[in-house]
Amino acid sequence: MGNKWYIFIMTEHANVPAADTQPTSLPLNAHDVSMSMARVNILAIPVAIVPVVLLGLLFVAVNGWGGFSLTVALFRQPLTLFLVLIGGVLAHELLHGAAWAHFGNKPLTAITFGIHWPTLTPFAHCKEPLSAEAYRIGALTPALLLGIAPSLLAIFAGAHMLLFPGLVFTAAAAGDFLIVWMLRGVRSTQMVLDHPDRAGCLVYDLPPSKESFA
Repeated sequence: MGNKWYIFIMTEHANVPAADTQPTSLPLNAHDVSMSMARVNILAIPVAIVPVVLLGLLFVAVNGWGGFSLTVALFRQPLTLFLVLIGGVLAHELLHGAAWAHFGNKPLTAITFGIHWPTLTPFAHCKEPLSAEAYRIGALTPALLLGIAPSLLAIFAGAHMLLFPGLVFTAAAAGDFLIVWMLRGVRSTQMVLDHPDRAGCLVYDLPPSKESFA
């Protein structure tokens, strides 16, 4: 379960996340801002660990180790853990799609969801170009709503049972954080297209054509 969950973290944006290969053809007015899956798998480890450790330490500083142990104990039951993970995975992907459709002014038909069965990897994929701003918002929405917000509520509002899922889904957004970091030099008004094969995007230097990747 751990390895497949980690693969999900890294590859949810790639429609075909298996191979470390370049797509066979790209639009002429776009350049590739993406990363191989192998490299993402390596870089995502510290990206996942750092915010989880910081949030965990902040929780302990505010609530003490007793509160931390009580929170973790709530999720030692396999059924509880399974329900949290399954519900979180579905919500994570739906939030990506809903945010891209809303902030990118796209119809819901532009968003596809599925599972890459060889790796049991769920994915959300936008088939049409989005502004870089809309793409960033959609990429970070699950991290904010499922990870960081519940963690902060656990820390400062005493909602202890939210800490564990908050930390899990903050770590689950490591791939999203990396993709947003890769787009750091892209202007918010530039158009990007979710990469068909790798983690990242195709960035348009000129207004995009009607080309899209299903």
